[in-house]
Amino acid sequence: MIDMTRIAIIGDGLAGRLGALYFARQMPGVEITMVDPENPDKPIVGESTVEVTAQFMKSLGLGTYLEENHKHKYGLTYYFKLPEDENDPDAPEYILHEAPGVVRLPAYNLNRHLFDAELGRRIDPYVSHIKGKVTDVDFSEDMDGTHSVKVMTSDGDMLTVEADHVVDCSGRARVLTRQMELEMDPPYQRSSYWFRLSGFDRSILTGLKLVKPKHHCYDSYYVTHHFYGQGYWIWIIPMSSEDGQDMVSIGITYRSDVSGEKAMNMDKMLEILDRDHPKVAALIRTGNKVDEARYFNYLYEAKKYYDPKGRWFMLGDSAFAFDPANSFGIAYLGHQVPQITSMILKARKGMLSPDYVMAMEGHVKSQLTVQDQLSQRYEVMHDPIKMAWTLVFNNMAYFHILLPDFISGAFLNAGVAKRLSMVLKRMPPMKQGPAYPFPMILDKLAMTDDADEIIRRAPAFYDKAIPFNYYRPDDINRGRLAGGYFYKRAWMRNKALKLLQWWKEPSLYRLAAKGYLGSLGDLLVAGLLTLRPQAYDRVTSKEPEMMSAFTPPSSFLFPPKSEMMAHEAVVEEMPEKMEKKPEMAATAAVA
Repeated sequence: MIDMTRIAIIGDGLAGRLGALYFARQMPGVEITMVDPENPDKPIVGESTVEVTAQFMKSLGLGTYLEENHKHKYGLTYYFKLPEDENDPDAPEYILHEAPGVVRLPAYNLNRHLFDAELGRRIDPYVSHIKGKVTDVDFSEDMDGTHSVKVMTSDGDMLTVEADHVVDCSGRARVLTRQMELEMDPPYQRSSYWFRLSGFDRSILTGLKLVKPKHHCYDSYYVTHHFYGQGYWIWIIPMSSEDGQDMVSIGITYRSDVSGEKAMNMDKMLEILDRDHPKVAALIRTGNKVDEARYFNYLYEAKKYYDPKGRWFMLGDSAFAFDPANSFGIAYLGHQVPQITSMILKARKGMLSPDYVMAMEGHVKSQLTVQDQLSQRYEVMHDPIKMAWTLVFNNMAYFHILLPDFISGAFLNAGVAKRLSMVLKRMPPMKQGPAYPFPMILDKLAMTDDADEIIRRAPAFYDKAIPFNYYRPDDINRGRLAGGYFYKRAWMRNKALKLLQWWKEPSLYRLAAKGYLGSLGDLLVAGLLTLRPQAYDRVTSKEPEMMSAFTPPSSFLFPPKSEMMAHEAVVEEMPEKMEKKPEMAATAAVA
Protein backbone atom coordinates (compact mmCIF):
# COMPACT_ATOMS: atom_id res chain seq x y z
CA MET A 1 0.00 0.00 0.00
CA ILE A 2 1.24 3.49 -0.89
CA ASP A 3 1.32 5.80 2.16
CA MET A 4 1.62 9.09 0.28
CA THR A 5 0.32 9.90 -3.17
CA ARG A 6 1.82 12.55 -5.42
CA ILE A 7 -0.37 13.90 -8.21
CA ALA A 8 0.86 16.18 -10.98
CA ILE A 9 -1.91 18.19 -12.64
CA ILE A 10 -1.15 19.72 -16.03
CA GLY A 11 -3.30 22.82 -16.38
CA ASP A 12 -4.90 25.33 -14.02
CA GLY A 13 -8.29 25.71 -15.70
CA LEU A 14 -11.70 24.65 -14.42
CA ALA A 15 -10.99 20.92 -14.74
CA GLY A 16 -7.65 21.21 -12.95
CA ARG A 17 -9.05 23.27 -10.08
CA LEU A 18 -12.11 21.09 -9.54
CA GLY A 19 -9.92 18.00 -9.66
CA ALA A 20 -7.39 19.44 -7.21
CA LEU A 21 -10.08 20.44 -4.70
CA TYR A 22 -11.75 17.03 -4.90
CA PHE A 23 -8.44 15.17 -4.55
CA ALA A 24 -7.53 17.26 -1.49
CA ARG A 25 -10.89 16.58 0.18
CA GLN A 26 -11.07 12.87 -0.63
CA MET A 27 -7.38 12.01 -0.10
CA PRO A 28 -6.10 14.03 2.88
CA GLY A 29 -2.34 14.33 2.77
CA VAL A 30 -2.10 13.98 -1.00
CA GLU A 31 0.68 16.06 -2.57
CA ILE A 32 -0.58 18.02 -5.58
CA THR A 33 1.62 19.95 -7.98
CA MET A 34 -0.07 22.02 -10.67
CA VAL A 35 1.82 23.20 -13.75
CA ASP A 36 0.34 25.93 -15.95
CA PRO A 37 1.74 28.70 -18.18
CA GLU A 38 -0.92 31.07 -16.75
CA ASN A 39 -2.52 32.48 -19.87
CA PRO A 40 -5.03 35.06 -18.53
CA ASP A 41 -6.68 35.57 -21.94
CA LYS A 42 -7.89 32.02 -22.61
CA PRO A 43 -11.62 31.83 -23.44
CA ILE A 44 -14.04 30.85 -20.69
CA VAL A 45 -17.35 29.11 -21.35
CA GLY A 46 -19.61 26.86 -19.28
CA GLU A 47 -21.71 29.15 -17.13
CA SER A 48 -24.76 26.90 -16.91
CA THR A 49 -24.87 23.94 -14.54
CA VAL A 50 -27.27 21.02 -14.28
CA GLU A 51 -28.15 18.87 -11.26
CA VAL A 52 -25.14 16.56 -11.65
CA THR A 53 -22.76 19.52 -11.66
CA ALA A 54 -24.38 21.24 -8.69
CA GLN A 55 -24.31 18.08 -6.57
CA PHE A 56 -20.65 17.54 -7.42
CA MET A 57 -19.81 21.14 -6.51
CA LYS A 58 -21.73 20.76 -3.26
CA SER A 59 -19.51 17.77 -2.42
CA LEU A 60 -16.55 20.16 -2.75
CA GLY A 61 -17.96 22.40 -0.02
CA LEU A 62 -19.20 25.00 -2.50
CA GLY A 63 -22.92 24.77 -1.69
CA THR A 64 -23.17 27.88 0.50
CA TYR A 65 -20.86 29.83 -1.81
CA LEU A 66 -23.06 29.06 -4.83
CA GLU A 67 -26.24 30.03 -2.95
CA GLU A 68 -24.78 33.36 -1.86
CA ASN A 69 -22.86 34.41 -4.98
CA HIS A 70 -24.51 32.97 -8.10
CA LYS A 71 -28.00 32.88 -9.54
CA HIS A 72 -30.32 29.94 -9.11
CA LYS A 73 -31.16 28.27 -12.39
CA TYR A 74 -34.68 26.85 -12.65
CA GLY A 75 -34.05 24.37 -15.41
CA LEU A 76 -33.48 24.43 -19.14
CA THR A 77 -36.04 26.42 -21.14
CA TYR A 78 -36.67 25.81 -24.85
CA TYR A 79 -38.23 28.22 -27.35
CA PHE A 80 -39.79 26.66 -30.47
CA LYS A 81 -40.51 29.15 -33.24
CA LEU A 82 -44.07 29.36 -34.59
CA PRO A 83 -44.97 30.54 -38.11
CA GLU A 84 -45.66 34.26 -38.20
CA ASP A 85 -49.31 35.30 -38.53
CA GLU A 86 -49.35 38.62 -40.40
CA ASN A 87 -53.09 39.04 -39.75
CA ASP A 88 -52.81 38.74 -35.96
CA PRO A 89 -50.24 40.98 -34.24
CA ASP A 90 -50.97 39.26 -30.91
CA ALA A 91 -50.33 35.74 -32.20
CA PRO A 92 -47.81 33.76 -30.14
CA GLU A 93 -44.21 33.82 -31.37
CA TYR A 94 -42.94 30.70 -29.63
CA ILE A 95 -43.97 27.57 -27.80
CA LEU A 96 -42.10 27.61 -24.49
CA HIS A 97 -41.19 24.39 -22.66
CA GLU A 98 -39.82 24.80 -19.14
CA ALA A 99 -39.72 23.00 -15.80
CA PRO A 100 -43.25 22.72 -14.33
CA GLY A 101 -42.01 23.64 -10.85
CA VAL A 102 -38.94 24.08 -8.68
CA VAL A 103 -36.67 21.04 -8.96
CA ARG A 104 -35.59 19.63 -5.58
CA LEU A 105 -32.03 19.29 -6.87
CA PRO A 106 -30.71 22.85 -7.35
CA ALA A 107 -28.66 24.15 -10.25
CA TYR A 108 -26.98 27.50 -10.86
CA ASN A 109 -25.97 29.93 -13.57
CA LEU A 110 -22.36 30.88 -12.90
CA ASN A 111 -20.26 33.93 -13.51
CA ARG A 112 -17.29 31.77 -14.49
CA HIS A 113 -14.75 34.55 -13.94
CA LEU A 114 -15.85 34.89 -10.30
CA PHE A 115 -16.29 31.15 -9.83
CA ASP A 116 -12.88 30.23 -11.24
CA ALA A 117 -11.22 32.84 -9.03
CA GLU A 118 -12.95 31.37 -5.97
CA LEU A 119 -11.74 27.89 -6.91
CA GLY A 120 -8.22 29.26 -7.21
CA ARG A 121 -8.39 30.67 -3.69
CA ARG A 122 -9.73 27.40 -2.29
CA ILE A 123 -7.10 25.13 -3.81
CA ASP A 124 -4.17 27.43 -3.10
CA PRO A 125 -3.34 26.04 0.39
CA TYR A 126 -3.26 22.46 -0.92
CA VAL A 127 -1.41 22.84 -4.21
CA SER A 128 2.17 23.61 -5.23
CA HIS A 129 2.01 25.90 -8.26
CA ILE A 130 4.64 25.99 -10.98
CA LYS A 131 4.32 28.65 -13.66
CA GLY A 132 5.59 27.01 -16.80
CA LYS A 133 4.97 24.66 -19.70
CA VAL A 134 5.16 20.86 -19.66
CA THR A 135 7.58 19.77 -22.36
CA ASP A 136 7.52 16.00 -21.81
CA VAL A 137 6.34 13.32 -19.40
CA ASP A 138 8.48 10.24 -18.81
CA PHE A 139 6.30 7.38 -17.55
CA SER A 140 7.59 4.41 -15.61
CA GLU A 141 6.57 1.01 -16.95
CA ASP A 142 5.49 -0.05 -13.45
CA MET A 143 1.99 0.61 -12.16
CA ASP A 144 3.42 1.90 -8.86
CA GLY A 145 6.48 3.57 -10.39
CA THR A 146 7.48 7.22 -10.31
CA HIS A 147 6.79 9.39 -13.36
CA SER A 148 8.78 12.48 -14.32
CA VAL A 149 7.08 15.62 -15.63
CA LYS A 150 9.54 17.90 -17.45
CA VAL A 151 8.74 21.60 -17.10
CA MET A 152 10.18 24.74 -18.65
CA THR A 153 9.35 27.51 -16.20
CA SER A 154 8.41 31.03 -17.20
CA ASP A 155 11.92 32.04 -16.13
CA GLY A 156 13.46 29.60 -18.61
CA ASP A 157 14.59 27.02 -16.03
CA MET A 158 14.05 23.29 -16.57
CA LEU A 159 12.47 21.40 -13.67
CA THR A 160 11.38 17.82 -13.13
CA VAL A 161 8.29 17.10 -11.03
CA GLU A 162 8.02 13.53 -9.78
CA ALA A 163 4.54 12.05 -9.41
CA ASP A 164 2.71 8.78 -8.85
CA HIS A 165 -0.12 9.86 -11.16
CA VAL A 166 -0.36 12.51 -13.88
CA VAL A 167 -3.72 14.14 -14.65
CA ASP A 168 -3.83 16.08 -17.91
CA CYS A 169 -6.15 19.08 -17.55
CA SER A 170 -4.43 21.12 -20.25
CA GLY A 171 -7.61 21.59 -22.28
CA ARG A 172 -7.10 22.37 -25.93
CA ALA A 173 -3.32 22.17 -25.48
CA ARG A 174 -3.85 18.38 -25.11
CA VAL A 175 -0.38 17.74 -23.75
CA LEU A 176 -0.57 13.96 -23.30
CA THR A 177 -2.69 13.36 -26.40
CA ARG A 178 -0.06 15.03 -28.56
CA GLN A 179 2.91 13.46 -26.77
CA MET A 180 1.51 9.94 -27.18
CA GLU A 181 0.06 10.61 -30.65
CA LEU A 182 -3.47 9.71 -29.61
CA GLU A 183 -5.24 12.28 -31.82
CA MET A 184 -8.42 11.11 -33.49
CA ASP A 185 -10.73 12.94 -35.91
CA PRO A 186 -14.35 13.26 -34.71
CA PRO A 187 -17.15 12.19 -37.09
CA TYR A 188 -18.77 15.66 -36.93
CA GLN A 189 -17.60 19.22 -36.37
CA ARG A 190 -18.93 22.23 -34.54
CA SER A 191 -18.19 25.95 -34.29
CA SER A 192 -19.17 28.51 -31.69
CA TYR A 193 -19.15 32.24 -30.98
CA TRP A 194 -20.14 33.79 -27.66
CA PHE A 195 -19.96 36.99 -25.62
CA ARG A 196 -21.09 38.52 -22.36
CA LEU A 197 -23.60 41.38 -22.44
CA SER A 198 -24.41 44.02 -19.81
CA GLY A 199 -26.81 46.96 -19.64
CA PHE A 200 -29.47 45.23 -21.75
CA ASP A 201 -33.25 45.51 -21.61
CA ARG A 202 -34.39 42.20 -20.17
CA SER A 203 -38.07 43.09 -20.76
CA ILE A 204 -37.55 42.19 -24.42
CA LEU A 205 -36.87 38.59 -23.41
CA THR A 206 -39.52 38.37 -20.70
CA GLY A 207 -42.07 40.11 -22.95
CA LEU A 208 -42.11 37.51 -25.74
CA LYS A 209 -45.56 36.25 -26.76
CA LEU A 210 -45.54 32.62 -25.68
CA VAL A 211 -47.61 29.47 -25.49
CA LYS A 212 -46.57 28.01 -22.13
CA PRO A 213 -48.00 26.19 -19.11
CA LYS A 214 -48.92 28.57 -16.32
CA HIS A 215 -47.19 28.36 -12.96
CA HIS A 216 -46.22 30.66 -10.09
CA CYS A 217 -43.15 28.74 -8.89
CA TYR A 218 -40.26 30.87 -10.16
CA ASP A 219 -39.30 33.76 -12.41
CA SER A 220 -38.88 32.31 -15.91
CA TYR A 221 -36.00 34.70 -16.58
CA TYR A 222 -33.68 32.71 -14.27
CA VAL A 223 -33.17 29.68 -16.49
CA THR A 224 -30.89 28.77 -19.37
CA HIS A 225 -32.73 29.95 -22.50
CA HIS A 226 -32.41 28.02 -25.78
CA PHE A 227 -33.47 29.20 -29.26
CA TYR A 228 -33.14 27.07 -32.39
CA GLY A 229 -32.68 27.43 -36.14
CA GLN A 230 -31.42 25.58 -39.20
CA GLY A 231 -28.17 23.96 -38.08
CA TYR A 232 -27.67 26.11 -34.96
CA TRP A 233 -28.86 26.92 -31.47
CA ILE A 234 -28.58 30.04 -29.28
CA TRP A 235 -28.07 30.19 -25.53
CA ILE A 236 -28.85 33.03 -23.13
CA ILE A 237 -27.60 32.53 -19.57
CA PRO A 238 -28.49 35.14 -16.91
CA MET A 239 -25.76 35.83 -14.35
CA SER A 240 -24.48 38.57 -12.07
CA SER A 241 -21.59 40.84 -12.96
CA GLU A 242 -18.70 41.54 -10.58
CA ASP A 243 -20.65 44.53 -9.18
CA GLY A 244 -23.93 42.58 -8.86
CA GLN A 245 -25.61 43.99 -11.97
CA ASP A 246 -27.49 41.99 -14.60
CA MET A 247 -25.31 40.28 -17.17
CA VAL A 248 -25.93 37.47 -19.66
CA SER A 249 -23.78 35.10 -21.64
CA ILE A 250 -25.10 34.79 -25.20
CA GLY A 251 -23.69 32.42 -27.78
CA ILE A 252 -24.34 30.45 -30.93
CA THR A 253 -23.15 26.92 -31.65
CA TYR A 254 -23.56 25.63 -35.19
CA ARG A 255 -22.67 22.95 -37.70
CA SER A 256 -21.31 24.89 -40.64
CA ASP A 257 -22.09 22.05 -43.06
CA VAL A 258 -25.79 22.33 -42.10
CA SER A 259 -26.22 26.04 -41.40
CA GLY A 260 -23.99 27.19 -44.25
CA GLU A 261 -22.15 29.59 -41.94
CA LYS A 262 -18.35 29.62 -41.66
CA ALA A 263 -16.59 32.31 -39.62
CA MET A 264 -18.88 33.92 -37.03
CA ASN A 265 -18.83 37.36 -35.44
CA MET A 266 -21.32 39.77 -33.89
CA ASP A 267 -22.50 41.20 -37.23
CA LYS A 268 -23.05 37.76 -38.74
CA MET A 269 -24.85 36.51 -35.64
CA LEU A 270 -27.16 39.54 -35.64
CA GLU A 271 -27.89 38.94 -39.33
CA ILE A 272 -29.01 35.38 -38.51
CA LEU A 273 -31.08 36.54 -35.54
CA ASP A 274 -32.74 39.35 -37.51
CA ARG A 275 -33.92 36.66 -39.90
CA ASP A 276 -34.98 33.98 -37.39
CA HIS A 277 -35.30 35.54 -33.91
CA PRO A 278 -35.58 39.35 -34.28
CA LYS A 279 -36.47 39.93 -30.61
CA VAL A 280 -33.21 38.27 -29.52
CA ALA A 281 -31.33 40.54 -31.94
CA ALA A 282 -33.14 43.53 -30.43
CA LEU A 283 -32.15 42.40 -26.92
CA ILE A 284 -28.48 42.28 -27.93
CA ARG A 285 -28.58 45.73 -29.50
CA THR A 286 -29.79 47.29 -26.23
CA GLY A 287 -26.73 46.09 -24.31
CA ASN A 288 -22.98 46.50 -24.14
CA LYS A 289 -20.61 43.71 -25.17
CA VAL A 290 -18.20 42.93 -22.31
CA ASP A 291 -15.98 40.40 -24.09
CA GLU A 292 -16.19 37.75 -26.80
CA ALA A 293 -14.61 34.49 -27.96
CA ARG A 294 -14.98 32.08 -30.87
CA TYR A 295 -13.96 28.60 -31.98
CA PHE A 296 -14.20 27.20 -35.51
CA ASN A 297 -14.39 23.42 -36.02
CA TYR A 298 -13.35 22.95 -32.41
CA LEU A 299 -14.30 19.30 -31.80
CA TYR A 300 -11.56 16.71 -31.27
CA GLU A 301 -11.10 13.34 -29.63
CA ALA A 302 -8.38 11.02 -28.34
CA LYS A 303 -8.03 7.27 -28.85
CA LYS A 304 -7.59 6.67 -25.11
CA TYR A 305 -8.49 8.62 -21.97
CA TYR A 306 -7.28 6.53 -19.04
CA ASP A 307 -4.08 4.48 -18.79
CA PRO A 308 -4.84 0.80 -17.95
CA LYS A 309 -2.04 0.95 -15.36
CA GLY A 310 -3.45 4.10 -13.77
CA ARG A 311 -0.34 6.15 -14.48
CA TRP A 312 -2.09 8.95 -16.36
CA PHE A 313 -5.59 10.28 -16.94
CA MET A 314 -7.10 12.85 -19.30
CA LEU A 315 -9.68 15.08 -17.65
CA GLY A 316 -12.12 17.49 -19.28
CA ASP A 317 -11.22 19.16 -22.56
CA SER A 318 -7.82 17.48 -22.66
CA ALA A 319 -9.72 14.29 -23.54
CA PHE A 320 -12.32 15.58 -26.00
CA ALA A 321 -14.35 18.71 -26.66
CA PHE A 322 -18.06 18.75 -25.90
CA ASP A 323 -20.98 20.47 -27.52
CA PRO A 324 -22.14 22.95 -24.84
CA ALA A 325 -25.80 21.89 -25.28
CA ASN A 326 -27.37 20.92 -21.94
CA SER A 327 -24.12 21.83 -20.16
CA PHE A 328 -22.68 18.38 -20.86
CA GLY A 329 -19.01 19.37 -20.71
CA ILE A 330 -18.91 20.80 -17.20
CA ALA A 331 -21.41 18.15 -16.04
CA TYR A 332 -19.16 15.32 -17.16
CA LEU A 333 -16.31 16.69 -15.04
CA GLY A 334 -18.51 15.63 -12.13
CA HIS A 335 -18.24 12.05 -13.42
CA GLN A 336 -14.60 12.03 -14.48
CA VAL A 337 -13.10 13.51 -11.31
CA PRO A 338 -14.65 10.83 -9.02
CA GLN A 339 -13.72 8.15 -11.58
CA ILE A 340 -10.08 9.22 -11.49
CA THR A 341 -10.16 9.47 -7.70
CA SER A 342 -11.60 5.96 -7.43
CA MET A 343 -8.82 4.63 -9.66
CA ILE A 344 -6.12 6.43 -7.67
CA LEU A 345 -7.55 5.16 -4.37
CA LYS A 346 -7.49 1.63 -5.76
CA ALA A 347 -3.91 2.10 -6.93
CA ARG A 348 -2.91 3.24 -3.43
CA LYS A 349 -4.19 -0.10 -2.11
CA GLY A 350 -2.64 -2.15 -4.91
CA MET A 351 -6.14 -3.08 -6.17
CA LEU A 352 -6.34 -1.25 -9.49
CA SER A 353 -7.42 -3.63 -12.24
CA PRO A 354 -6.96 -2.79 -15.94
CA ASP A 355 -10.50 -4.13 -16.44
CA TYR A 356 -11.83 -1.53 -14.00
CA VAL A 357 -9.94 1.23 -15.80
CA MET A 358 -11.35 0.09 -19.15
CA ALA A 359 -14.87 0.07 -17.70
CA MET A 360 -14.45 3.68 -16.55
CA GLU A 361 -13.06 4.62 -19.97
CA GLY A 362 -16.05 2.90 -21.59
CA HIS A 363 -18.29 5.21 -19.57
CA VAL A 364 -16.35 8.17 -21.00
CA LYS A 365 -16.69 6.85 -24.55
CA SER A 366 -20.44 6.37 -24.11
CA GLN A 367 -20.66 10.15 -23.82
CA LEU A 368 -19.32 10.37 -27.36
CA THR A 369 -22.43 8.51 -28.50
CA VAL A 370 -24.44 11.31 -26.88
CA GLN A 371 -22.16 13.75 -28.71
CA ASP A 372 -22.98 12.06 -32.03
CA GLN A 373 -26.70 12.28 -31.26
CA LEU A 374 -26.29 15.99 -30.58
CA SER A 375 -24.44 16.37 -33.87
CA GLN A 376 -27.29 14.78 -35.81
CA ARG A 377 -29.81 16.94 -33.99
CA TYR A 378 -28.54 20.03 -35.83
CA GLU A 379 -30.25 18.68 -38.95
CA VAL A 380 -33.70 19.06 -37.32
CA MET A 381 -33.17 22.00 -34.95
CA HIS A 382 -35.44 24.20 -37.05
CA ASP A 383 -38.31 21.70 -36.65
CA PRO A 384 -40.33 22.63 -33.52
CA ILE A 385 -42.19 19.32 -33.28
CA LYS A 386 -39.19 17.01 -33.61
CA MET A 387 -37.09 19.15 -31.26
CA ALA A 388 -39.85 19.41 -28.65
CA TRP A 389 -40.28 15.64 -28.47
CA THR A 390 -36.55 14.99 -28.59
CA LEU A 391 -35.79 17.26 -25.66
CA VAL A 392 -38.55 15.81 -23.47
CA PHE A 393 -37.33 12.32 -24.30
CA ASN A 394 -33.69 13.15 -23.54
CA ASN A 395 -34.53 14.83 -20.24
CA MET A 396 -36.64 11.80 -19.31
CA ALA A 397 -33.66 9.48 -19.88
CA TYR A 398 -31.39 11.81 -17.91
CA PHE A 399 -33.66 11.95 -14.84
CA HIS A 400 -34.60 8.24 -14.86
CA ILE A 401 -31.26 6.62 -15.76
CA LEU A 402 -28.19 8.88 -15.75
CA LEU A 403 -28.88 11.11 -12.74
CA PRO A 404 -29.79 8.19 -10.39
CA ASP A 405 -26.65 6.33 -11.48
CA PHE A 406 -24.64 9.43 -10.59
CA ILE A 407 -26.19 10.37 -7.25
CA SER A 408 -26.12 6.78 -5.98
CA GLY A 409 -22.50 6.36 -7.08
CA ALA A 410 -23.45 3.35 -9.22
CA PHE A 411 -21.58 4.78 -12.22
CA LEU A 412 -18.32 3.99 -10.38
CA ASN A 413 -19.14 0.28 -10.46
CA ALA A 414 -17.56 -1.47 -13.46
CA GLY A 415 -20.65 -3.55 -14.23
CA VAL A 416 -22.96 -0.52 -14.28
CA ALA A 417 -20.47 1.45 -16.39
CA LYS A 418 -20.24 -1.42 -18.89
CA ARG A 419 -24.03 -1.55 -19.23
CA LEU A 420 -24.15 2.13 -20.15
CA SER A 421 -21.36 1.70 -22.69
CA MET A 422 -23.34 -1.17 -24.27
CA VAL A 423 -26.62 0.78 -24.34
CA LEU A 424 -24.83 3.83 -25.76
CA LYS A 425 -22.61 1.88 -28.11
CA ARG A 426 -20.99 4.17 -30.63
CA MET A 427 -21.66 3.49 -34.30
CA PRO A 428 -20.16 4.96 -37.49
CA PRO A 429 -22.14 7.95 -38.80
CA MET A 430 -23.70 5.96 -41.66
CA LYS A 431 -25.12 3.40 -39.19
CA GLN A 432 -26.49 5.88 -36.67
CA GLY A 433 -30.25 6.18 -36.47
CA PRO A 434 -32.22 9.45 -36.35
CA ALA A 435 -31.47 11.74 -33.42
CA TYR A 436 -35.14 12.01 -32.45
CA PRO A 437 -37.44 9.38 -30.90
CA PHE A 438 -40.10 7.38 -32.74
CA PRO A 439 -38.79 8.58 -36.12
CA MET A 440 -41.50 7.09 -38.34
CA ILE A 441 -44.21 8.62 -36.15
CA LEU A 442 -42.57 12.01 -35.71
CA ASP A 443 -41.78 12.26 -39.43
CA LYS A 444 -45.54 12.19 -40.02
CA LEU A 445 -46.40 14.30 -36.99
CA ALA A 446 -44.03 17.08 -38.09
CA MET A 447 -45.70 17.46 -41.50
CA THR A 448 -47.58 20.69 -40.80
CA ASP A 449 -46.98 24.44 -41.10
CA ASP A 450 -50.13 25.44 -39.23
CA ALA A 451 -49.33 27.21 -35.95
CA ASP A 452 -52.32 25.75 -34.09
CA GLU A 453 -51.39 22.24 -35.22
CA ILE A 454 -47.77 22.74 -34.19
CA ILE A 455 -48.95 23.83 -30.73
CA ARG A 456 -51.21 20.76 -30.50
CA ARG A 457 -48.51 18.37 -31.69
CA ALA A 458 -45.69 19.72 -29.49
CA PRO A 459 -47.13 19.56 -25.96
CA ALA A 460 -44.98 20.00 -22.85
CA PHE A 461 -44.85 16.68 -20.99
CA TYR A 462 -42.34 17.64 -18.32
CA ASP A 463 -44.82 17.40 -15.45
CA LYS A 464 -45.63 13.81 -16.47
CA ALA A 465 -42.30 12.62 -17.90
CA ILE A 466 -39.76 13.83 -15.32
CA PRO A 467 -39.45 12.54 -11.72
CA PHE A 468 -38.53 15.76 -9.94
CA ASN A 469 -39.12 14.33 -6.45
CA TYR A 470 -35.87 12.68 -5.38
CA TYR A 471 -32.66 14.20 -4.15
CA ARG A 472 -30.65 11.78 -1.99
CA PRO A 473 -29.07 8.39 -2.80
CA ASP A 474 -30.97 6.49 -0.11
CA ASP A 475 -34.25 7.65 -1.69
CA ILE A 476 -33.43 6.17 -5.10
CA ASN A 477 -34.78 2.81 -6.22
CA ARG A 478 -32.92 2.76 -9.51
CA GLY A 479 -34.77 -0.31 -10.80
CA ARG A 480 -38.19 1.26 -10.36
CA LEU A 481 -36.99 4.52 -11.87
CA ALA A 482 -35.71 2.61 -14.91
CA GLY A 483 -39.09 0.88 -15.08
CA GLY A 484 -40.71 4.31 -15.02
CA TYR A 485 -38.59 5.32 -17.99
CA PHE A 486 -39.89 2.41 -20.10
CA TYR A 487 -43.47 3.01 -18.95
CA LYS A 488 -43.28 6.69 -19.90
CA ARG A 489 -41.60 5.88 -23.21
CA ALA A 490 -44.60 3.70 -24.06
CA TRP A 491 -46.95 6.44 -22.89
CA MET A 492 -45.18 9.04 -25.04
CA ARG A 493 -45.22 6.80 -28.13
CA ASN A 494 -48.95 6.17 -27.67
CA LYS A 495 -49.54 9.89 -27.16
CA ALA A 496 -47.71 10.67 -30.42
CA LEU A 497 -49.87 8.14 -32.26
CA LYS A 498 -53.01 9.66 -30.78
CA LEU A 499 -51.93 13.16 -31.85
CA LEU A 500 -51.33 11.78 -35.34
CA GLN A 501 -54.98 10.60 -35.44
CA TRP A 502 -53.92 7.51 -37.36
CA TRP A 503 -57.44 6.02 -37.40
CA LYS A 504 -58.51 8.67 -39.92
CA GLU A 505 -55.93 7.56 -42.48
CA PRO A 506 -55.76 3.88 -43.59
CA SER A 507 -52.19 4.34 -44.83
CA LEU A 508 -51.14 4.86 -41.20
CA TYR A 509 -52.63 1.60 -39.86
CA ARG A 510 -49.41 -0.38 -40.25
CA LEU A 511 -47.38 2.42 -38.64
CA ALA A 512 -49.78 2.48 -35.69
CA ALA A 513 -49.60 -1.31 -35.30
CA LYS A 514 -45.79 -1.23 -35.17
CA GLY A 515 -45.89 1.65 -32.72
CA TYR A 516 -48.31 -0.05 -30.32
CA LEU A 517 -46.28 -3.26 -30.53
CA GLY A 518 -43.18 -1.29 -29.49
CA SER A 519 -45.14 0.20 -26.60
CA LEU A 520 -46.22 -3.27 -25.51
CA GLY A 521 -42.57 -4.30 -25.33
CA ASP A 522 -41.74 -1.22 -23.24
CA LEU A 523 -44.66 -1.95 -20.88
CA LEU A 524 -43.47 -5.52 -20.35
CA VAL A 525 -40.01 -4.26 -19.37
CA ALA A 526 -41.59 -1.61 -17.15
CA GLY A 527 -43.72 -4.24 -15.42
CA LEU A 528 -40.73 -6.51 -14.81
CA LEU A 529 -38.64 -3.71 -13.30
CA THR A 530 -41.54 -2.50 -11.17
CA LEU A 531 -42.22 -5.97 -9.74
CA ARG A 532 -38.57 -7.04 -9.56
CA PRO A 533 -36.47 -3.85 -9.42
CA GLN A 534 -33.50 -5.88 -8.19
CA ALA A 535 -33.21 -7.29 -11.73
CA TYR A 536 -31.87 -3.90 -12.77
CA ASP A 537 -28.89 -4.36 -10.45
CA ARG A 538 -27.85 -7.78 -11.73
CA VAL A 539 -25.08 -6.21 -13.79
CA THR A 540 -23.53 -4.65 -10.67
CA SER A 541 -20.04 -6.06 -10.12
CA LYS A 542 -19.48 -7.77 -6.77
CA GLU A 543 -15.72 -8.36 -7.09
CA PRO A 544 -13.82 -5.80 -4.95
CA GLU A 545 -11.45 -4.82 -7.77
CA MET A 546 -14.45 -3.97 -10.00
CA MET A 547 -16.39 -2.01 -7.38
CA SER A 548 -16.19 1.67 -6.49
CA ALA A 549 -13.39 2.67 -4.14
CA PHE A 550 -15.99 4.60 -2.11
CA THR A 551 -17.93 2.79 0.63
CA PRO A 552 -20.86 3.17 0.49
CA PRO A 553 -20.84 4.11 -3.22
CA SER A 554 -22.79 7.32 -2.58
CA SER A 555 -20.05 8.56 -0.23
CA PHE A 556 -18.20 10.02 -3.22
CA LEU A 557 -20.81 12.80 -2.84
CA PHE A 558 -22.25 12.23 0.62
CA PRO A 559 -19.66 10.91 3.11
CA PRO A 560 -21.03 9.38 6.34
CA LYS A 561 -21.39 12.04 9.02
CA SER A 562 -18.64 10.67 11.26
CA GLU A 563 -16.28 10.42 8.29
CA MET A 564 -17.13 13.94 7.19
CA MET A 565 -16.40 15.33 10.67
CA ALA A 566 -13.04 13.57 10.77
CA HIS A 567 -12.30 14.73 7.25
CA GLU A 568 -13.09 18.36 8.02
CA ALA A 569 -10.68 18.19 10.97
CA VAL A 570 -7.95 16.97 8.61
CA VAL A 571 -8.76 19.66 6.06
CA GLU A 572 -8.50 22.34 8.74
CA GLU A 573 -4.94 21.19 9.43
CA MET A 574 -3.94 20.92 5.77
CA PRO A 575 -3.05 24.57 5.05
CA GLU A 576 -0.46 24.57 7.85
CA LYS A 577 1.04 21.30 6.65
CA MET A 578 1.06 22.38 3.03
CA GLU A 579 2.70 25.78 3.42
CA LYS A 580 6.09 24.44 2.35
CA LYS A 581 4.81 22.93 -0.90
CA PRO A 582 5.71 25.86 -3.16
CA GLU A 583 9.28 25.59 -1.85
CA MET A 584 9.27 21.84 -2.61
CA ALA A 585 8.20 22.57 -6.18
CA ALA A 586 10.96 25.13 -6.60
CA THR A 587 13.60 22.62 -5.51
CA ALA A 588 12.37 19.85 -7.77
CA ALA A 589 15.07 17.82 -9.48
CA VAL A 590 16.81 19.82 -12.20
CA ALA A 591 16.59 18.13 -15.60
